[in-house]
Amino acid sequence: MIEVEKKFRPTEEQLQALLKDSQFMKEVVNDDIVYDYPDYRLISNSIRFRRRSGKFELKIGRGLDGYSAEEIENEEDIKKYFNISSSLEDFIKDNLIEGMHIVTKRKKYKKDDFSIDIDELDFGYKCVEIELMVSSESEADEAHRRILQLAKEYNFDTSPVPAKKKEYFRKVKPEVFKQLYPNG
Repeated sequence: MIEVEKKFRPTEEQLQALLKDSQFMKEVVNDDIVYDYPDYRLISNSIRFRRRSGKFELKIGRGLDGYSAEEIENEEDIKKYFNISSSLEDFIKDNLIEGMHIVTKRKKYKKDDFSIDIDELDFGYKCVEIELMVSSESEADEAHRRILQLAKEYNFDTSPVPAKKKEYFRKVKPEVFKQLYPNG
C-alpha cells in the first residue's frame, strides 16, 4: 500500500470544525527510533527505517511528489530491501546509528475514507496529517488532490509545513540539520 498524506497546522477552530463529523478512533503514543547510516543517506533520500514501539517499519518516499510513501512492515521484506541475511538487530548494531528518537502523542480520527492524525511530538512540534491509502502510484495524485480539497473546505492553510524530521534536526541535532539542510 502507498500512504498519501499532507501535513497542516490549522487553527484550533479549523481543527474542531474538521473533527466535528469525524469519528475518534484512538489515542496512541508512538516511540520511534529512526536508524540510518552515519552519513544519513537514508533520511536524506526520504527513507525511514524505524522501530516504532518495538516493531520495525520501512517507509520509502515515492517519486518527487513529496507526499506519498511505500510502507513495508514485514521484517523479511525489510531484510530483502537491505539485501541482508542477518537479523535486523545485528544489521543495526553493525551498520547503523540512531538518527532520530521521537515520542509522539497521536490522536487518530476517521472522516469518510480519510485518516486524520493529530500529532504532538516530544520536542515541541505539533501538526495534523490527513492521509489516504492507495494501492498504486497512479492513484497518488488524485488522493493528494482530495486531501487538499478536504483541507480547503475547512479553510486550512495549504502552504508547505516543515517536515517532522527537518524540525527534529533543527531543534534537537543542529549539527546534523546543517549537514542535511545546508540552505536551511
